[in-house]
Amino acid sequence: MNSGYLEDVKSEDSMWQGDCFVFDNRVAVDHDLEKSGYDQCHACRMPITEEDKTSDKYQRGVSCPRCYDKITIEQRARFTEQQRQIDLAKKRGGLYIGSQAERNTGIAKLEPKERSG
Repeated sequence: MNSGYLEDVKSEDSMWQGDCFVFDNRVAVDHDLEKSGYDQCHACRMPITEEDKTSDKYQRGVSCPRCYDKITIEQRARFTEQQRQIDLAKKRGGLYIGSQAERNTGIAKLEPKERSG
């Protein structure tokens, strides 16, 4: 059986400190493989904390303190519209189909800011 460190080693015997980044909607897990206190910025895909969410540079689904000054006006508009569609789908009790397609194709990933000059 192939299992991982966090599954094999008891938390009291573990040398692991902090949370483990995972590539699913949990973002990060603790030693018990439970979702930790992190969320993810949908623009830059970096983990964000509750403190990050209090920043004036945080806009759910659009930006976080790390990427606020790096995204273009076009990206900001696209991310804002995407978040509006996600909220609308949730309000209607459905799923936003684009979110899975974007994860599979990488469409929503932060693109480098174009150089001026």
